[in-house]
Amino acid sequence: MKKSVYIRTFGCQMNNRDSEFIGGVFIDKGYKLVDLPGEAGVILFNTCSVRAHAEERAISSMGQLMHEHKNRIYGIVGCAAQALGEGLFKRLPGLNIVCGTGEITRLPELVKEAENGRVLALEDKDALLPELKPTYRQDKDAAYVSIMRGCDNFCAYCIVPYVRGRERSRSADGIISEIRDLAGQGIRDVTLLGQNVNSYRPKAEGRRSKAYGFVELLCDVNKIDGIEKINFMTSHPKDATGALFKAMKNLDKVRKHLHLPLQSGSDRILKLMQRGYTRGGYFDLISEALAVIPGLRVTTDIIVGFPGEGEEDFGKTRSLMEEMKFDSAYIFKYSPRAGTEAAKMPDDVSLRLKKERHKTLLDLQRSISKGKAHEKTDCCHCT
Repeated sequence: MKKSVYIRTFGCQMNNRDSEFIGGVFIDKGYKLVDLPGEAGVILFNTCSVRAHAEERAISSMGQLMHEHKNRIYGIVGCAAQALGEGLFKRLPGLNIVCGTGEITRLPELVKEAENGRVLALEDKDALLPELKPTYRQDKDAAYVSIMRGCDNFCAYCIVPYVRGRERSRSADGIISEIRDLAGQGIRDVTLLGQNVNSYRPKAEGRRSKAYGFVELLCDVNKIDGIEKINFMTSHPKDATGALFKAMKNLDKVRKHLHLPLQSGSDRILKLMQRGYTRGGYFDLISEALAVIPGLRVTTDIIVGFPGEGEEDFGKTRSLMEEMKFDSAYIFKYSPRAGTEAAKMPDDVSLRLKKERHKTLLDLQRSISKGKAHEKTDCCHCT
């Protein structure tokens, strides 16, 4: 049991890839991955700090496991670990390890250290990304590939720049080498990951100039033999360009799917959120993408109940959703994250109203998605 590890992930695709990476690091050190916490000597939760719900759920679940299974090494890693730091030891007295995202390569040695006492390992958020490629992959057909870490946007509600640091792009050579290796292992489908893939910009290397960016990377990945499908996320509206849309149209392996977070349809709220675009600019961007890329599937993120959001602001979000007719939308109730600009604002939209607005938009999106599904079915039956 001592050389067995249970890893549970809370959060987004970036966390899924980090958990996979952690699993590979432990396998390389002779550990076995197990599916049940009761079978593990080491229990790790890889946690997201973007939304309070995931963070609190992880802490609560960890506390319950500590009560059920004694004499284990328990660790919380990832964004929440970086954000909450030593405070996690106070909330979970039985916790052994708190490890930031940038320190996950050291986890096997941190487990050994934890046998003699608590271990706190927080990352240098501005450190360069290591080119490390553990061979473990959960899926034998598809894979996530991180191309960058961190974010420079500092949206008012978002904690990512504070816990993952500023943007650091991996070298294009390292990314392409990793994807070629994946193709050699039989992987056919890759998803390129970053907080904002559109701002990918590696240091100049070899034949690649300073102008080399995300579009150029897509073109190079599209040339790799064995890879059949390429997806990417997440894009930021202020950095999405016509060049990206043309590449998506012309590159045969790139999926015709654009995930472009809207967050709000109100210019006033967008400004408070520090998003860097307007309602009209977003509408024009999506219109351009749909005109350039036949059959494009567009998905988005929306936040309801941001500080100061009135009925008129909410109505503008709802009306834009009706106009845009997204294929799907992830809709979230705003919750303050300590350390962000929005946390300094009064959280003046009641929970009851947040829940009502959340349900209204969920119902609207379900109706839109159902209508689009009927349109496709009708089209398929045309003669």
